[in-house]
Amino acid sequence: MKTKQIMLLGIEAGRGAGTAGAQHGPVALRQRGLIARLESFGHTIEDLGDIPGVYETRFGAGSRRFVKNLPNVLQVNRHSHAAVLGSRRRDPDAFLLIVGGDHSIAIGTLAGLADSCNRLGLLWIDAHADYNTPDTSTSGNIHGMSLAVACGHGVNDLRTIAGKLPMIRESDVHLCGIRDVDSGERTKLAASNVHCLSADEFRSAGIAEAATAAIDQLAADCDHVHMSFDIDVLDASEVPGTGTPVPGGLSAEEAVELLTALSQRDVLQSAEFVEYNPALDRDDRTAEVTLRLIETLFQTAPLA
Repeated sequence: MKTKQIMLLGIEAGRGAGTAGAQHGPVALRQRGLIARLESFGHTIEDLGDIPGVYETRFGAGSRRFVKNLPNVLQVNRHSHAAVLGSRRRDPDAFLLIVGGDHSIAIGTLAGLADSCNRLGLLWIDAHADYNTPDTSTSGNIHGMSLAVACGHGVNDLRTIAGKLPMIRESDVHLCGIRDVDSGERTKLAASNVHCLSADEFRSAGIAEAATAAIDQLAADCDHVHMSFDIDVLDASEVPGTGTPVPGGLSAEEAVELLTALSQRDVLQSAEFVEYNPALDRDDRTAEVTLRLIETLFQTAPLA
């Protein structure tokens, strides 16, 4: 990746997940030297600060059937939408790096990006499809609904945060690495135009090759390409500090291979890394893996 102006935004959100703690991820990553590590590659960092977790707590935690903490998640994503849209309008050439927070933050991120471009392309790297709606979700946790919301499905208050409905075309979504998909969710995905690769299919196609082919296609069709990276795409043994670990995922080395290829292609214009939960981590293993992955995306020369 060429040296860049990077806008860094943290989103302290955790109410979209079933296990508390992901809201502390952005602060923990900063404390472990995230900015200095990015600057070591020659990038210029503009720190936009964190959207605080107060937006998740100052409103009642009321819920509706099969949708937990909707008022809280809605508020933080409205603020995220405004922050992302404002940053893109002020400096559209800067790279926007977002650290979360649980994966419900993608709703606000994608809303802001959608309203700042003509056509948004998305590479979604995850163990889960996050394509549930209230009628298919078994948990009611919104972080499992975020991609469906962005594609125009599910809770109306969430899917209409952006000025565009849907925020993104299903055919402009490449979903890679999935291996834990609910049955109703699987049916919805099969009926959609989302491009899906399971973890096994991802490996069979060649992780780096499949990911670069996806972003090349998105770059040809879209005027903004974003990556949403959930660290639980890694095998559960690699990332104890995440709320929904799943066996059978990528190794850290495979994830580095993936992100190295994306870095060298240099067509991404924004990215988010989500679901690091410091409260669940052991010996800072997940923190170090997460920082290594972010560093890999922003390397300006191949890592030794």
